[in-house]
Amino acid sequence: MAKKSALVMSGGGARGAYQAGCVRGLYEICEELGDFSIFRTLCGVSAGSINAYHLAAGTHKLDQSTQLLCNTWRKLTAEQVFRTDYSSITRNAFKLMRTLSLSGFSSRQAGRIVALLNTNPLRELISAGGGTAGIRKNLQNGVLEALSVTATDYSTSFSVSFVHTAQAFKDWASDNRVSVQTEISDEHIMASSAIPVFFPPALISGRYYGDGSLRNSAPLSPAIHLGAEKVFVIGVRNWANVSLESSRKLHPSLGRIVSVLINSIFVDSIESDLERVQLINQSVEAIKNANGNTSLRPIETFYVHPSQDPAELAMERADDLPKIIKFLFEGLGTPEESAELLSYFLFDSTYCAQLVELGRKDTLDQKERIVQFLISD
Repeated sequence: MAKKSALVMSGGGARGAYQAGCVRGLYEICEELGDFSIFRTLCGVSAGSINAYHLAAGTHKLDQSTQLLCNTWRKLTAEQVFRTDYSSITRNAFKLMRTLSLSGFSSRQAGRIVALLNTNPLRELISAGGGTAGIRKNLQNGVLEALSVTATDYSTSFSVSFVHTAQAFKDWASDNRVSVQTEISDEHIMASSAIPVFFPPALISGRYYGDGSLRNSAPLSPAIHLGAEKVFVIGVRNWANVSLESSRKLHPSLGRIVSVLINSIFVDSIESDLERVQLINQSVEAIKNANGNTSLRPIETFYVHPSQDPAELAMERADDLPKIIKFLFEGLGTPEESAELLSYFLFDSTYCAQLVELGRKDTLDQKERIVQFLISD
């Protein structure tokens, strides 16, 4: 490809399995073209950062690394992401309730780092992927140009994009978005994927970070700042034709409210940013047509997202939740009201395998359009 390209993966918890399938399908298309440059600049946030981190460490052997990524998601269980024993979760839940109430506790006690789930198993899973050493080697060999993962700094509320690159790099900063050039490690991925309240924050250089989707109003920004003129985006929400008349009337239970909040954190920003890019492209084209000069450049985008609703697929597998998690979800409302939330936390091999296959199928079904996107100059 003559134009520099980048692959961007959004957040989504267990829905990250869909991205793995898309990545495998994209690899198969690129293999036919004999061009893998779409994989040289990788940007991820939350679950997308886990996938991007794995791919960055395995860019030199994409066939194996994409297959391994899919197989990891296909076999994934909740026990590989967080501790599911009663004692761990009930203890953390009690600590969390005490902290939220603040009643009868000192400010020091109230300020302790508390989360519902213990994610040490996830740390072990991430560490098994080759990590920093593999990324450093791929950067040196030129098969990888840059990896960017985004997390939220809890001190400033800034969206911080950590960038690992051997290329010439210029930092960027805006009102609430900044970049930091560094060697990305397991801890950066733990930070980017630390879902608020559920997963504990991660400590990096003395600062606590949480899920990168929280304040990430411009998820395409890192790819564009890294010079990409083509951005392949993998989302995790099904775009069905829903209207007020056609949709079910759901009770605003706690499960439904949290589902809406989780959706707004993980998926709304990437779709808004895609729309923003399209509007800017139209403005750039209008300026050029008027024989005007502008430093702005058009950004080509391709957006892949689920053709089936992950929430509906998750609702069918609700009984596969660990018993203690199932008990907690039952207190949030009906399965339908909590389905969106469930789809982000259903780390179940059957469900994740369904999403992997769906992602690969959705990508290959658009093969002709993707080829045109990849080869266009």
